[in-house]
Amino acid sequence: MYKCEFPDCGHSTEDRNQIHSHHIVPKELDGVNDDYNKISVCPNCHNRIYVEGTKSGIHSIKNKNSIILNGWLTSTNGKVLEYIDVDGEIEYHFNGE
Repeated sequence: MYKCEFPDCGHSTEDRNQIHSHHIVPKELDGVNDDYNKISVCPNCHNRIYVEGTKSGIHSIKNKNSIILNGWLTSTNGKVLEYIDVDGEIEYHFNGE
């Protein structure tokens, strides 16, 4: 079973039949295919991710619900997702692992 790691979502493959693997730094921008550069997201949350520097696809569209993923941080409590919201504020989300 996979769980959506997008902040405040929590859908899993028990709820949906599909979970996407998103590269935080896209492969076309020289992102690596390693686990630390990936996040598991449901299709709805995947549509919210905006990637600066891309020119096509859903990742190039920025709207009021978009965020830019910066990557995973490690804390004493587990993994923390760092992202930038549409107002340009850096946000952190503890994913509970």
